[in-house]
Amino acid sequence: MRRRTLILAAAAAAAAPLAAAATAQRHGLSGPPRWRGVPGASPMLSWRAMPAVAVTINGKGPFTLGIDTGAPGYLHLSKPVAAAAGLASVGSAISADPSGKNPITVERYRVAALTVAGVTFLDVDADELPAIGAPGDELAGVLGMDLFDALTLTLDFKGRQVALSRAGLPPPDGKTIFGYDAGDYIQLPLQIGEVIMPTHLDTGQTNAPLIVPEGLVGKLATHGAPTKVGTAHTVSEAVDVFSIALDAPVHLGDVRFPVTSVTYPTFVPIANLGSTALQTMSLMIDRPARRIRFVA
Repeated sequence: MRRRTLILAAAAAAAAPLAAAATAQRHGLSGPPRWRGVPGASPMLSWRAMPAVAVTINGKGPFTLGIDTGAPGYLHLSKPVAAAAGLASVGSAISADPSGKNPITVERYRVAALTVAGVTFLDVDADELPAIGAPGDELAGVLGMDLFDALTLTLDFKGRQVALSRAGLPPPDGKTIFGYDAGDYIQLPLQIGEVIMPTHLDTGQTNAPLIVPEGLVGKLATHGAPTKVGTAHTVSEAVDVFSIALDAPVHLGDVRFPVTSVTYPTFVPIANLGSTALQTMSLMIDRPARRIRFVA
């Protein structure tokens, strides 16, 4: 039995560009869910800057769900969406903030059929998504990366398209195609100037292009004084958030990201590349081979 931890960046208020995060613990994922259909493409929608797509749940919908490369698990649904889809609770799970404090109990559901981009996933476990977003702008749900473990997922921000396919990627070349280790998150060796830092690719993080641990800031080529840009909140704490301009490019191999400043601190000791840094790109994520390609 495996334990998985999901970190979802919550919506930011105007004065708080880094918002609360929720951590949900998952147990016993048994591999990719069964699926049928012909993999295809759907228009890319959005929630804030997070890529999203229209899905049906047990034939009901459509519902607009985010696609979060920082979210393990299969499916996470808000209570209103679970109710609208006619889902009944089949158990419970534990949710807590990134510090592991103040755990809460969330519902667990079973979805008979989840259809997205021509593919219908069968018998999918889903967890309740704690409320994220201001009233009237709540996140309806999230598709987790484990859902796609038998397929290749394309997030084409430039062309505004989400696609699924059986086609895999060539071996990593260190230029535009990279491998990553199996696990809960896509971790890549992002580089700023001469500094290489492990970084989570997190399309669910919509608040800043690049967030780094505070202890890393002094090692980077920067200019000017840091500027307070807001306050980040979790269930248990509030932290002042700062930004500072960069004097060096941000890149991964030959892929250069349009990032000119870093925000800090993070709630976890690793950098985080969010969806606002990806809006001019297309990403192909080969889940079976654990490879990713960036096209700028």
